[in-house]
Amino acid sequence: MDKLKGTQIKNLITKFYYKDNHLCFQILLHCENDKTVVYNEYTDYDEYKKEYNKLLETKSDNAVVKLPKSDAETSKASFV
Repeated sequence: MDKLKGTQIKNLITKFYYKDNHLCFQILLHCENDKTVVYNEYTDYDEYKKEYNKLLETKSDNAVVKLPKSDAETSKASFV
């Protein structure tokens, strides 16, 4: 899966956890085919919240999210 349309995203999930004594925020995209895709990981809350809100807008506007082909733990997505 290298790109998603907003309507393919059923839910946005945030995973909170500690990594090396730092609070991390990971955004997961739960898709219509019951597959969950790692979107990105953040250590900065403001950056996480900005991207999360952008994803909510993308989902409601049915825009496309491009997911690069890379390791799931380090994936970063861009908006088209």
